[in-house]
Amino acid sequence: MTEQLAAAEAGLGAFQAGAERIRTGPAGRQIVWHCWGEGQPVVFFHGASGSWRHWIRQVEAFRGRARLIVADLPGFGLSDMPAMPLDFPAMAAEVAAGLDQIIGSEAVYDLVAFSYGGSITAEILQRDPGRQRRIALCAPAGFGRPLMPQMRKVRGLEGEALRQAHHDNLGSIMIADPARIDPMALCIQMLNSGESRLRLNGVARTADLAEGLAACGSDVTLIWGTRDAFMPEDRLAERMARVADRCPDVRVSLIEGAGHWVAYEAAGQVNALLEKSLFDC
Repeated sequence: MTEQLAAAEAGLGAFQAGAERIRTGPAGRQIVWHCWGEGQPVVFFHGASGSWRHWIRQVEAFRGRARLIVADLPGFGLSDMPAMPLDFPAMAAEVAAGLDQIIGSEAVYDLVAFSYGGSITAEILQRDPGRQRRIALCAPAGFGRPLMPQMRKVRGLEGEALRQAHHDNLGSIMIADPARIDPMALCIQMLNSGESRLRLNGVARTADLAEGLAACGSDVTLIWGTRDAFMPEDRLAERMARVADRCPDVRVSLIEGAGHWVAYEAAGQVNALLEKSLFDC
C-alpha cells in the first residue's frame, strides 16, 4: 500500500504541475486557483477539508472541453486562511472577487460544487445572481444543518495507524462501497487533511441554497448518492421535496449505492450527467 500511495501522490503532483496556478486576493489571504483548458469557464468548489483534488475525476474527463477553474477555498489546500474571526459572507465575497479577477466581473460561467462548496455557492448566488449559466451540485450543503457522521481523530497518529484512520474516515463519511476506496482516494484524503486548517464547526452560514437556486434563473442539476452519510433517506427525501417546491425546474439525479463523495465514487455516472448538463446544450 505504501508504494501505491506514493504512486498516487506522484500522479497527483504531476497533474497539478500541469495546471495554470493563479493567486487572487491580498497578501496573507490569497486564494489559489488551478486552471486547465480553454473556452467556457467552468468553476469548481470542493468540500470541507478538501482541495482541488476532490474533482480529480472531473478534471481528468473535461479539461479538454472547457476552461476548468478549480478553487482551493480559503483555509484549505494551498490557499491562505480567511480573516478571523470568520465571517462567512465576507469570506465568500473574497472567493467571488477572486473569480472576477480571473474571468472578469461581467463574465458568465458554469458552476459545479460539492458538499461545503454548496454553502459557498449559496453566498455567490446571493451576491452575483444571473451570472451562472448552468449549475451542477453534488451532495451540496446549504439546505440546512446536515447529519454529522462519526469520524476518527487523526491528530498525533503516524504511519500505518494514520493510514488506517484515514481509510476508516473515508468509509464512514465519504465513500459507501469499501471496494471504491482505492489508493488514489486514500492519498487525496490524507493530503487534503494535512493541508486543512479552517475549522467550520459552529460557523453561521446565512445564505439559503434553495432560495438562491430559485432566484438565479440558471439551468440546475442536483446529484446525490443514495447512501450519503450526511443525508440519510428521510433527510434526503425532505431535501428533494424542498427543492421540488422551491425550484420545480431543477433536475435531481440519485445515484444508487453511492456515498457522499459521489463525484469520485461514481465518477462515470456523475461525468455522464455533467456531460449532459454542461456540454450537451
